[in-house]
Amino acid sequence: MVKYLAVDYGEKRCGFAVSDAEGRGAFPRPALAVRGRKHFLAATAALAQEENAGAVVLGLPLRLDGGENPASARLLGIAASLARRIGLPLYLMPEALSSCEAEERLREAGKKGKKLKNALDGAAAAAILESFRNLPEDRKRLLMLPEAETGRE
Repeated sequence: MVKYLAVDYGEKRCGFAVSDAEGRGAFPRPALAVRGRKHFLAATAALAQEENAGAVVLGLPLRLDGGENPASARLLGIAASLARRIGLPLYLMPEALSSCEAEERLREAGKKGKKLKNALDGAAAAAILESFRNLPEDRKRLLMLPEAETGRE
């Protein structure tokens, strides 16, 4: 099985979650305050290595009808850079309402105020990872494989 690192990218903060080695579960990690694209790429690559991830799942912001928007166009550029940097398979997972779902779960668990805000990014990444795991294999959207796996040099 593959251990996944899920990322809920935001312009100011990014949430992270990891699965266990069997690819089950979704465990939030501390959020990252983003200080630019290079910082995000370096921090995400370091976390993927630290967590011994075998693949990355990046939340893709889409409109509710499934269409792309300016945020998804920006994220696709970031995703391509991240895939080249980490050298792992990178999957895109539509993230419509992942933050809303995460906030609802946190509120049900009794979190509010600053505690809710601090937990929200990781919980959203966990929601993205759970949605991804529940997709049939043929519906998982692979953005890029590492060079060695594609046969290109």
